[in-house]
Formats: sequence, C-alpha cells, structure tokens
Amino acid sequence: MIYKIAVLLLLVAGCCPATPSITLKDFVKLIPKWEVYPDSPHDVVGDNGAAYGHYQIHKVMVDDYNRITGSKASHTDVFDPAFGQRVAYAVLKHYAKHIQASGVTPTADHMLFIWNGGGGAWKRVENPINDQKQINLNRYRAKALPIINQFRSQLQEVTALPSEEDNLAVNQV
Repeated sequence: MIYKIAVLLLLVAGCCPATPSITLKDFVKLIPKWEVYPDSPHDVVGDNGAAYGHYQIHKVMVDDYNRITGSKASHTDVFDPAFGQRVAYAVLKHYAKHIQASGVTPTADHMLFIWNGGGGAWKRVENPINDQKQINLNRYRAKALPIINQFRSQLQEVTALPSEEDNLAVNQV
C-alpha cells in the first residue's frame, strides 16, 4: 500500500525538482566555456585550422550567418568574441524558429547538436541515428552539459525566473 501511495505522489507531484530553463542568450554566452581553454587568445584556432575564435566557428557557420542576416562577414571576423557571439545567437535563433515550427520545443540539446553538427542535427535529439556523427554529437553534449547544468544550478540558487521569449525548454528524462 505504501508503495502505491509513493508512486501516486510521484505521478502527482513529479519526481524531480524543476530545473530552471536557460535562455538562448545565456546558452550562447556559455559556448566558449566548453569550446576553448579559459585564457585562450581571441585568435585561437581549432579543429585542424577550421574553427576560429572563442566560439570555434567554421566558415560554413559564417556563410549561414550571412545568408540568415544578409551580412557579408568573413570567417576571420569571428576572431572578435563579440562578433562570434552575434553569429552564434543569430544562427541558433534562426534554427530554433525552425524547431518550433515543426512542433518541437527547442532545448539546450537541440542547440548543442546544431552548434556541433550543423543546422539539421537538431533532429537527432528525438531521432538518433546509430552512426559516428551521433557518437560525436553525444560526446559534445556530454562535454557541455556539466557547464550548462552548473549555470542552471546557480540560477536555481538565486531563484531566477525565466522571463525572456527565447527560453530553451529543459529536457526532463
């Protein structure tokens, strides 16, 4: 009988404390924390010379940014951390709209998969494919989530309430 009551309480009240959401703006600000070492210079290059700056942005992401915004930025422009942040925000916000239009609420996992695997990689959150790309995406997520969760726990400590329109939903597994 006690077991049934416990299960009923879990169903009614939920099993876990609510995890605060993270805004897209905050998510973007966190990206350099898992992309580069803390004291990296602005002109840091990674991924065998293909990824530039604190956001480790590839040329294809700059091309995407230019297509989305109508800008004419060059790949080297993302060495400026403020510009890299603008690129990240614009591109992720663009894809978040596509995710929402498909009836899915964007989460940090979707943004992580896009940031690491390209614009269509968000679909692999709900529909993983057993291949090397999925393995890479999962490793990337495992590297970033502790940083995101630490940020979320700090939000919880100050009882911040999400107020921005670009809040990312929390995946409750």
